[in-house]
Amino acid sequence: MALNTRGAVDPRWLTHNQPVGYALQLATVRIYNPASGDQTYDPATNSFSGTSTDLYTGPARIQPVSNVTETPEEYNPTALQSVRVVLPLNKNTLEGSDGVVPDIRPNDKMIVTASPHNAQLEKFSYMVIGVLNSSNAWERTLLCRVDLELDPTND
Repeated sequence: MALNTRGAVDPRWLTHNQPVGYALQLATVRIYNPASGDQTYDPATNSFSGTSTDLYTGPARIQPVSNVTETPEEYNPTALQSVRVVLPLNKNTLEGSDGVVPDIRPNDKMIVTASPHNAQLEKFSYMVIGVLNSSNAWERTLLCRVDLELDPTND
């Protein structure tokens, strides 16, 4: 009698289980590179004008992963929190992307463009601080820092 030589994980596991994770991605986000393009800041209106390069638009799941911390700077104390952002591997809706999630790096920025079950997520600015993923990746996972006092929708 021969021993079972098949691995512990069925090779179809990644693709077979992707729809479960994708069903939990209820928010829509835009990730962009703020260093690209020709954005300029206007202190009179407290706003940016110009363009930046979008990297990803599409579904995402956002999950807090840390407690709120405060920065030690006395001149600008701020409350920060880290969140995990999970993106599908093939659902980039950006024109010309063919669904592929590109190389996203630390210091790229993210905004939540829609969150039907938690609209409060749309009122924060997210900065990518971690991009390493699992060797058994069936989704793209990012770690973002959120400045809890900065509201990009406040005009």
